[in-house]
Amino acid sequence: MPGGTTIQRGNEQFDMLLYLPTVTVPNVNANSTATQTVTVPGVVVGDFIGWNQQSTVSGISVENVYVSSANTLTFLWSNTTGSNVTSTAAQPFILSVCRADIVPYTQLPSIVQ
Repeated sequence: MPGGTTIQRGNEQFDMLLYLPTVTVPNVNANSTATQTVTVPGVVVGDFIGWNQQSTVSGISVENVYVSSANTLTFLWSNTTGSNVTSTAAQPFILSVCRADIVPYTQLPSIVQ
C-alpha cells in the first residue's frame, strides 16, 4: 500500500498524567511569590506541564509549574493576602506532562493547521 502508516497523533511525542501526593507549600510573604523545586524523574526542559491542585490553601495559589532542568519541576506560588503564609501541609497534585516530537521547541507551529 503506498503512503505512510503512521498513526496520527498531532505533534506530541507523548502526554502522560502523573500524581504527586506530597508537594509542600513553602513560606510565602504577604503580596508576593515564592518558588519551590520538586524532583520528578523523566521530565525535560521544554515539556509542557499542566496542573490541578487537589486541595486548597487559603490565600495561596499556583501561578506556574515548569521544568527548570532535567528531572526538576519549579512551582511558582503566589500569596495574594496581606499576611505571610507559613509552610502548610503537603498538597496533592495531578500533573499533565506533554512532550512535543519537534526539537527544538522553538520550531513548533504558531498556528493551528
